[in-house]
Amino acid sequence: MRFSKWFHQSKDQLSDPRGSYPDPTLKDLILFVTERCNMRCDHCLFWRRIDRPGQELTLEQLHSVADSIPPLRTLAITGGEPFLRPDLPEIVETFYQRNHTQHIQVNTNGLLMERMTDLVELDLALRFEKHLTYQVSVDGLEDTHDRLRQTPGSFKRIMENLKLLVAYSKTHPFFRVVVLTNVNGRNYGEIDALGHYLWEEIGVPHVYDLVRGVSFSSWGIPKEIRVDEDPRNCDFPPLDKLESILDIIKNINTREGGQFDQCVRQLEIQIEQYLGKPAPFRCLTAGRTVGVVYSDGSIAACEFTTPFATLSEYDYDLGVLWRSQEADQRRSQITRCACSHTCFVLTSLQEWEEQRERANMTAQTVPG
Repeated sequence: MRFSKWFHQSKDQLSDPRGSYPDPTLKDLILFVTERCNMRCDHCLFWRRIDRPGQELTLEQLHSVADSIPPLRTLAITGGEPFLRPDLPEIVETFYQRNHTQHIQVNTNGLLMERMTDLVELDLALRFEKHLTYQVSVDGLEDTHDRLRQTPGSFKRIMENLKLLVAYSKTHPFFRVVVLTNVNGRNYGEIDALGHYLWEEIGVPHVYDLVRGVSFSSWGIPKEIRVDEDPRNCDFPPLDKLESILDIIKNINTREGGQFDQCVRQLEIQIEQYLGKPAPFRCLTAGRTVGVVYSDGSIAACEFTTPFATLSEYDYDLGVLWRSQEADQRRSQITRCACSHTCFVLTSLQEWEEQRERANMTAQTVPG
């Protein structure tokens, strides 16, 4: 009898092995604070907007956004180059203070050292006992990085800046710095050497992503809502090299203490999709627990689909917008698509694993 009850409960909980859509409550937010940038990277997905930057949300408007939504697990501040906004420290403080955001990650190219150190030295993370991460992009050894980013001399400048940021991470609680390498057809052959250099010479942890483009990194998005955005001038790595690239990254993660095991699992799933194997879970989080706010105030479920509303239409109340008919309509349009976008693969993996854990715990506690 005990087994039959366990089996009945387990079947109910795990009736959809690919996961169930969670309630549409924001946990993580991708916030574009600017489209301005001081680089013109070949692998940039948003190069058209960066070449012609538009308007930006004001600090007061961002106050309203922060007030209107539940405390975020993670706010990813991106662009463009976020540190081109002189009020970036005020934006960070807004989300710590008004929203109680647990973790703020600033995605940066690492060039504007004075502004980066100014934000760290404010000790906002320590004051609010939250977390601040700088994710600095480094896309190869010196020649490769400088060519991909179309910025001669940038590699040397960034390495000096990284040394200082690593030192800051040792003296400022709640602050850390990591490097992200965008693996593509021009740098995949040197990621192992780059990993050695960054860990042994700079002492900075290292994570990886695959270059993405809507035409080759998404599947099943309805044409009427799919954006037309691909890299400026950068190819995907050869498909027959993906498994060896993954092995190299696994070895680098092991060498650095296994602190990015979940990111490696996410990369495994991405590579499987490129090789024709579907992800073990559906996209559970886009438009539900994760959203995108662009610098002009337009809102999207993910970066591969078109915006479906603007904050100005809702008096900058993102909470109300997120529960609107427009948001429900967009969610209904993205139930059969898939992509390799890191933010949504990783959050969907987390949601899927949490659902499975809850189901297993429920099954184990059913009385006999």
